[in-house]
Amino acid sequence: MADPVIVSETPEALAGRVAADFAALAAKTLESSKRLSLALAGGQTPKLFYSRLAKEPYRSSIDWSKVWFFWGDERCVPKDHPDSNFRMANETLLQHLPILPTHVFRMHGEDPPPSAARDYDKNLREVFLSDGAWPAFDLILLGLGPDGHTASLMPGTPALMDGDRWVVGNVVRALQTVRITITLPVINHARNVWFLVTGAKKNAIFSKVRQGPQSDYPASLVRPEGGELRWYVDQAVIQSDNAVPIPRRT
Repeated sequence: MADPVIVSETPEALAGRVAADFAALAAKTLESSKRLSLALAGGQTPKLFYSRLAKEPYRSSIDWSKVWFFWGDERCVPKDHPDSNFRMANETLLQHLPILPTHVFRMHGEDPPPSAARDYDKNLREVFLSDGAWPAFDLILLGLGPDGHTASLMPGTPALMDGDRWVVGNVVRALQTVRITITLPVINHARNVWFLVTGAKKNAIFSKVRQGPQSDYPASLVRPEGGELRWYVDQAVIQSDNAVPIPRRT
């Protein structure tokens, strides 16, 4: 069965749909579990979703004291830097909710990438100790880059080949930077993985990724083992007449 593609008319409508589905998932998960583990993503589309969650009815209807917040990736910047994924999520979501500070596990982008990755890997192993060889997140949110990357798993980078570690400092030579990111096995052991994708510029890469696993497009390698994968997109993403060519790698 193909992974479901859930289409909304606009990015704002998509944010509302994802918020409603998240509320339903939270209620179902917390019927049988003491917590819901959520890995957040950066980007404009998740930002709209976070802003919607921070408002009623979700601010009051979800038991936020039982939601544990993690991150799928982070830039190597301090937490108050404009490029920080933590800062974006904190300003649009976390600071508006009745959450427990002890349930927020940010990646320390201000630390040297190798040690930041090791520390986050250690934190995850302590939290998910009972899950076995890999953590079982209840939900991992992901975006889709124009080159087919997701989280900070960029095409041609070392992290794509890592089959042992949960978190790595990924050297991205094309951007002359390093990113902290969870690895593909972590994503593929999640119970739910939701891609949030909007805009005509994502049309071509969305079509390409949906054709099946391809090593040049990391997002296509997301295939949860026993979990559910969903694609939340707006109308612009699936309109072929809006297609924008995929940038060629150099």
